[in-house]
Amino acid sequence: MRVLVTGGAGYLGYWLVRELAARGHEVRVFDRCCFGLSAVDAWEGLPGVELVTGDIRRLQEAPGLLRGVDAVAHLAGLANDPSCALNPDMARDVNVESTIELARLSAQAGVSRFVFASSCAVYGQGVFQWIDEGTPPNPVSDFGDTKLAAEQGLLAMNDTQFETVVVRNSSLYGFSPRMRFDLAINLMVATALKQGRIVIKGGGKQWRPFLHVSDAARAYADLLAAPSGVGGEIFNLGAESQNHQVETLASLVSDTLGGVTIEKARDDDDLRTYRVSFDKLSRALRFEPRMTIEAGVREVREAIETHALDPMAEIYSNASTFKRLLDTPVSDGGEPVAARFVPLARPVLGPEEERAVAEAMRSGWLASGPKIAAFEKGFRGLVGAPGAVATSSCTAALHLSLVVAGVKPGDEIITSPITWASSTNTMVNMGAVPVFTDVEPDTFNMSAESLRNKITGRTKAIMPVHIAGHPADLEAIHAIAAEHGIPVIEDAAHAMGASYHGQKIGTLSPFNCFSFYATKNITTMEGGMITVQDEAMVERLRFLATNGMSTTAWERYGRSSAAAPAQVVEPGFKYLMSNVHAAMGVEQLKKFSRFQQARKRLAHLYTMALQELDEIICPSVREDIEHAWHLYIIRFRLEKLKQTRDELAHELRRENIGSGIHFYGLHLHPFYQQTYGFRAEDLPAATLASDSILSLPLCPDMTDKHVNDVVLALKKVLAHARKG
Repeated sequence: MRVLVTGGAGYLGYWLVRELAARGHEVRVFDRCCFGLSAVDAWEGLPGVELVTGDIRRLQEAPGLLRGVDAVAHLAGLANDPSCALNPDMARDVNVESTIELARLSAQAGVSRFVFASSCAVYGQGVFQWIDEGTPPNPVSDFGDTKLAAEQGLLAMNDTQFETVVVRNSSLYGFSPRMRFDLAINLMVATALKQGRIVIKGGGKQWRPFLHVSDAARAYADLLAAPSGVGGEIFNLGAESQNHQVETLASLVSDTLGGVTIEKARDDDDLRTYRVSFDKLSRALRFEPRMTIEAGVREVREAIETHALDPMAEIYSNASTFKRLLDTPVSDGGEPVAARFVPLARPVLGPEEERAVAEAMRSGWLASGPKIAAFEKGFRGLVGAPGAVATSSCTAALHLSLVVAGVKPGDEIITSPITWASSTNTMVNMGAVPVFTDVEPDTFNMSAESLRNKITGRTKAIMPVHIAGHPADLEAIHAIAAEHGIPVIEDAAHAMGASYHGQKIGTLSPFNCFSFYATKNITTMEGGMITVQDEAMVERLRFLATNGMSTTAWERYGRSSAAAPAQVVEPGFKYLMSNVHAAMGVEQLKKFSRFQQARKRLAHLYTMALQELDEIICPSVREDIEHAWHLYIIRFRLEKLKQTRDELAHELRRENIGSGIHFYGLHLHPFYQQTYGFRAEDLPAATLASDSILSLPLCPDMTDKHVNDVVLALKKVLAHARKG
């Protein structure tokens, strides 16, 4: 039989691998080896044992792991209360989600039996004097909670082709090459030898079951090979003779060592107490322990004295080791700060949007329909603009605005290079020539000083971009535009809710274009909006957005409409928003105020936590500005760091933190350099920003913990990236 042992380089894993090899089985071990290679070295010479190094949370990195495997002993996990308490999300990811994923893959690979290492800790605060497998669990720790959740998931998967077996371990003791001194008996021996005393916490009346690690390994080997009757079952693993109250155990250890002082310290309230029955295991396997607690105590003492072990060293404590790993970059073998991925952005949707979209779909009006007008009306009211036209995207909105502004092939349009490519690509596809200004070093918005130097006789439009939701310097930009009679088209994709000198963005320029893409401040899945100051302009824009036809579909096919030919008056575009998209937008508008307050608060939390870091510059907000906080963009002081921005972003991703680059200047992209001759040195501020800015996660449903995870990950990455 070929057996996969996860955590096989661990405390129990070493003994199980040795036991299985001795019985003639082939053994494949999967382990991170984050506690060193002492167990691996001790296997040397054992036949049929192979090691695959990897993390149970990243099974995709070991695609052949289950090939040819008949049975799995899943020991890998966070193995005690202190380790799980360090990061409860990590505990759930490792102990529950990764366990279920491994089991699912095992079943698909044809594995016949899956034996899971759980713990009697699931009994927590025992209600009855005696506890057996039928006793309702009552966990009082993250460790117990996660083990119980994994048990439940595994037992639900049990069938005749894939047998799952749950083993609730007693507290183990004894020597193993991958030694642990954070287990009760081992710790008592260590403190007795090193400090001349044994300290009892929690009062000492708590019941606990104990078992030597080698005896536990024998039981696992028996369960892996048992012919039948164990699938779908739970077994307590231990022996009645080794159930003890903690104070009794301390006396036993003291007597075995020759009399050691015992002290009681009530510095915690240990709620865990369980006196466990092991009759079921004894009946199924005729299991009896071979090692006594006294023999185990002498064994641990001998190991400490013979090998000159320092029991207080970090490597012998799971919690201490994981604490160090949490401070170590993942690329150096450490643990990610965030147990679950924190994305850069995501839409925040609820049942209201689901209902609205479903109702729009059931109405039969998927493209044109009444929700479009409702959404436009709601947006006009929010922004305070006289007119608004909903479009299929912000890119479509910008294109329509450029067309109405009279831009023709060969005309120049001035914009910022720190922008998304679609807007400038649209200019190119119109036959116009993009001209880039440099940017302000603090806001990354268009520099008015640079703008003045870029205007020529061919300039037909100026398109400032409100990066991240911070308005550009519109007063200066409008003044320059007015001098030359050039219209301003605001790219306000990031700026819904922003204000400039007390006036809402969307009310200040002839054309103002917003985005409702999936990650924007509200979403319609995909969509855009143009707001204008002249209501007459609304009809012109809507006409062009409807293929330049004399009527819309809503006008042609509504209940009160009679069939009549629609005529093309002017070649236009198919750019109107759909009724289904607008239905979602109507509901999102109702939530916008709450979303905006959340974004503002999260940005404040970031700034308070990061402003003292010398390696980064936090976003600035100029006076008399209301920031929309679509993005939270930091800038790295790369001269203080030994890693590039891209390398830092990669390290953050390994810590389970998403990030983004908004944006890599278009003047640095191959097409624009080769076609228009742009050079990095022509726009120094934009070039510096392109190489040093990074957007951190920001969306309204982020919690304070998410922000804390991002901050801790950033500090961790920077700590290892500082020069000197």
